[in-house]
Amino acid sequence: MKILITTDLYKPSINGVVTSVLNLSEELSKMGHDVKILTLSRNIHSHKSDNVYYIKSIPVNVYPDIRATVLLYDQLINELISWKPDIIHSQCEFFTYTYGKYISKKTKAPIVHTYHTMYEDYISYLKINKKYSRQVVSFMSKNRLKDAAVIIAPTNKVKKTLLAYDITKDIKVIPTGLNILSFESNFDDKDKEILRKKYSIPSDADLLLYLGRIGEEKNIRALLINFKALVARRDNIYLLVVGGGPYEKTLAQEIINLSLENKVIMTGMVDPKKVSLFYKSADIFVSASQSETQGLTYIEALASGLPLVCRYDECLEKVLIDGYNGFYYKDEEGFINNIEKILDSKTLMETMKKNSLETSKYYSKTYFAKSVEKVYKLALSISKTRPRSRRIIRSSLPAFLDFKNHLIK
Repeated sequence: MKILITTDLYKPSINGVVTSVLNLSEELSKMGHDVKILTLSRNIHSHKSDNVYYIKSIPVNVYPDIRATVLLYDQLINELISWKPDIIHSQCEFFTYTYGKYISKKTKAPIVHTYHTMYEDYISYLKINKKYSRQVVSFMSKNRLKDAAVIIAPTNKVKKTLLAYDITKDIKVIPTGLNILSFESNFDDKDKEILRKKYSIPSDADLLLYLGRIGEEKNIRALLINFKALVARRDNIYLLVVGGGPYEKTLAQEIINLSLENKVIMTGMVDPKKVSLFYKSADIFVSASQSETQGLTYIEALASGLPLVCRYDECLEKVLIDGYNGFYYKDEEGFINNIEKILDSKTLMETMKKNSLETSKYYSKTYFAKSVEKVYKLALSISKTRPRSRRIIRSSLPAFLDFKNHLIK
């Protein structure tokens, strides 16, 4: 099967969409499929490298790593049309999605789309009045996705959201798969000791870990407030915040404001090859985020044998099993009690570590690719029986921007 994956986000960026694209393309290729990727270049030049096609683009000052293009016609697009893909799998709703629609129109290849992002949680970056955020996102999503034959939702949370937007397409829930084996690293106690020493964390201290994008929507400030209350009861404990993002400077100031500069360590971005060492060096993975669609870092933590203590979020269903591989919490007291419950019981800690590893096996990238392949076959079946609508592609800009003058504060 010839499969074209379109994505606005790609290497060297590190996020859930990029991880999903890389793992999926790798596994589909192993299965014998011919896979090509269409994405945006990091400059104003279009080019091709192996199976990846890069269309010229410019940066957009909305959110880090976001780039844009209004170029519809490009020789690389013509090459992909001549290649005649059987399936187009889009990963982003904006610029490369328009290319996908154009190629679909020319080749009759059905579109499968994965809805990765809960845009209502990111609306503040667009300076759109929150009063209208749901209507804006609903309109944009419904309008953009009406050309898709099948939609993939990483979690039931995303599927329910799309149904609430009155999207009537066939929606399949498929969790994004990870390279679980990469977290079964060979780091030893000496490696962990070196890491702790680097960040001035005592070897006998309890260590909590937050790893992920440092964005306001991740609710890390609430995590800090809970952690401050925990420190008041338990002195020999530290919190390691790993990752980068637009909220870094603000978060660093919040740490100072809360007098936690000796207890909370921010590392910034780290070498992807060393990520598993941070997991292995911690005792518990913590999060207060309720903006996740996939929660890949939660699964990475499980694959590293870490118990989870997280604010309840629907996307965590079947990932965090309360009392089995960690605990949910609702408030400060719940956060503190659950952390102490694990740290104060060696038996519970070891049991939860074992259960975390067991849970992670259900999120392998091989199982993920096989599930997606079934959706491709479904999309091909649907396209043979469903009449195709004739629509003119107006613009590669997101539909909701047409209304920005009415919605900007």
